[in-house]
Amino acid sequence: MGRDAPLTETTVRRLARSQSYDRGENYYEQGAVLDIEKRGETLRAEVEGSQYEPYQVTVELGDSGIVDSECSCPYDHGGICKHRVAVLLTSLRDPDAVTTHPPVSELLADCDRETLYTVLVDLLDDRPELVDDVEQRLAEQGVTAAAEGETEPPVSQASLNPEQVRRRVRDLLDFSQSGVVSDPRADMEQRVDDLSDLVDDAWTLVEAGDGDAALDVLKAIAEELLGEEWLRLSDDDSGAVFECLDELGAACSEAVLTADLADDEREAWAAQLDTWADELASYTREPPFRAAAAAADRGWDDDRLQRVLDDTEDTSRLWEDENGRPWYADDVAVAYLDVLERNGRTDEYLRLSKATDQTEQHTTKLIEVGRVDDAVEYAVENLSTPDVAVAVAQTLGECDRPADAIRVAREGLSDDGPKKAELAAWLREFAANHGDNESAVQAAITAFDADPSLTAYQAAEDVAGDSWPATREELLASLEQRRPERPSTARDHVEVFLYENRLDEAISIANRFEHHSVVEPVVDAAIKDRPQWAIDACKAQAEPIIEAGKSDQYRHAVRWLEKAGKAAREAGTLDDWHEYVETLRERHSRKYKLAPMLDDLLADF
Repeated sequence: MGRDAPLTETTVRRLARSQSYDRGENYYEQGAVLDIEKRGETLRAEVEGSQYEPYQVTVELGDSGIVDSECSCPYDHGGICKHRVAVLLTSLRDPDAVTTHPPVSELLADCDRETLYTVLVDLLDDRPELVDDVEQRLAEQGVTAAAEGETEPPVSQASLNPEQVRRRVRDLLDFSQSGVVSDPRADMEQRVDDLSDLVDDAWTLVEAGDGDAALDVLKAIAEELLGEEWLRLSDDDSGAVFECLDELGAACSEAVLTADLADDEREAWAAQLDTWADELASYTREPPFRAAAAAADRGWDDDRLQRVLDDTEDTSRLWEDENGRPWYADDVAVAYLDVLERNGRTDEYLRLSKATDQTEQHTTKLIEVGRVDDAVEYAVENLSTPDVAVAVAQTLGECDRPADAIRVAREGLSDDGPKKAELAAWLREFAANHGDNESAVQAAITAFDADPSLTAYQAAEDVAGDSWPATREELLASLEQRRPERPSTARDHVEVFLYENRLDEAISIANRFEHHSVVEPVVDAAIKDRPQWAIDACKAQAEPIIEAGKSDQYRHAVRWLEKAGKAAREAGTLDDWHEYVETLRERHSRKYKLAPMLDDLLADF
């Protein structure tokens, strides 16, 4: 893999949910990113947000692009948060704002032991909050041993008082005391995040085996939240509250299977969970709590379940003789399997995972107990979707079974479904690293077809070797047949065509989209060879911004006009451009923020 994966705006867009990307771009445009620094391959920055203190963002870069990233905000709803998006966009669009420092390894390279010791002691005296971290790192290196008898205190019901939980949920639903907030969307996100933290606390009790205490907490959350009270937290259009409700339902599933419930208590819980699910049924086709109700209804004494666990009937299936397999069947099965896993009931886990067609869980457990050959054969015979195949293949790779990992991954690529692009990309790299060039090239083609991007295209170029000319034509022909429907996809296509100097194809796509993210890279590439097209495209971007009169956006309009000026210089029509900008200046002379910006622009040309 000779080429480093490029960090582009498309890469950032693909790492974030659409709402997070848009909000992050707004943060960038508002100048919310402060003190951005790069030391070695690490980016660090502060981002002003909805709280008094700025959020702390760290991004680790590497040969594969973005290796890891962290933010001090509580966001955990899929993809990177808006603060990380803002930092990455700043590094890409405004590299001069990034202060570069040498990596720590170079900084310390010439220091002797005494100097390092003195610096470290002084630092820890000034920053005592770091002492525990240093002590832990030293313990991990065997320098010192942890104190005997020190154990983490068990989580108990006392630490999660249900009445306190109720009050906290009520506070999160109470907007009467919030006043006027500067960012209502961020305020809503924070409330949902805090609610998710309460659900996480209940999960801690479940995982500690205290199902009864977990149910008390979950009941307190649900009773305060249901009855359509949850709708107060649904106005941020991100769907985060639905994700929280799903997690609440999943926690209930495992809690009822972990708690020590009498039959009448379990029946009461099943009825209650069904009632909650009914309340949500008008908002979603798969209402939360339905799986939990089914788990409570069955419990551990269900005859069909017992036949599976006891291995008295090989053909027994958990949902036989019912009106079809319900949509929540997998959720119920996973809840049972998680409880069996926590209690070390391996044989029963294997029987139930097989009986409920949980291929990933069954296969990975076989690998875990050393039955790798059985796992491979079972996976190949039962794989149904790429998302299962990628998990199994990665596990086999970690177990140093590369040939089997490649076999399973290739089998998984024969099916369509979620994570096909991820599976293909994984196989491309894994097969190339293990000398299976044929599998690597085929996986590279599949990865590009599943999700075309410049990163996938260049990765195919890297692995194709001598076959690249033929592979290149195959990929470009495939791309030419596609018609992207969204700006994010169109930008991906444009980047590939521009990489191959196929300007006409890129212009054709840009002509279909007005979004700046699609048009801008094509304009930059066309300034020299197609300057008149670039001028027209820039005017089409700048004029709506100016006409709308949004002063905070004027700088973008001026940037487009600057690009048009560069194109006019190439075309030898700079006088026409001057006349055009002067006309804009006269027509919008009352826009006091815009006028001096246009004056400065004219002076530059």
